[in-house]
Amino acid sequence: MEKKFGLFSKLAFLSILIFLVISVVQMNIRINALRDTRNELQSELEKVKLEAEELGQQLDKELDEEMIKKIAREKLDLREPGDIIFASDLPN
Repeated sequence: MEKKFGLFSKLAFLSILIFLVISVVQMNIRINALRDTRNELQSELEKVKLEAEELGQQLDKELDEEMIKKIAREKLDLREPGDIIFASDLPN
C-alpha cells in the first residue's frame, strides 16, 4: 500500500528544501567574502613584513653624526645652537 503525502507535508518539505538552498547560497557568499578579506589581509601582512624588514635593516646600520642630527631635527624637532627658526602663522 502506497502512502501519499498530503498537501501540508509537501509544502513543509518544499519549505525546508528552499530554506536549505537559501542557507547554502548565503554561506557560500559569506565564505567568498571572508576569502577576499583573508587575501587582502595576507597581502597587507606581506607589505608590513617587508616594511619591518627594511626598518630592521635600517636599525642595523650604524648611525653617523649627520644621521643623528637629521633624526633630531625631523623627528624630535631639535635645533643646534645658533640656528635661526622662522615662524609663520600663514597657512601652507
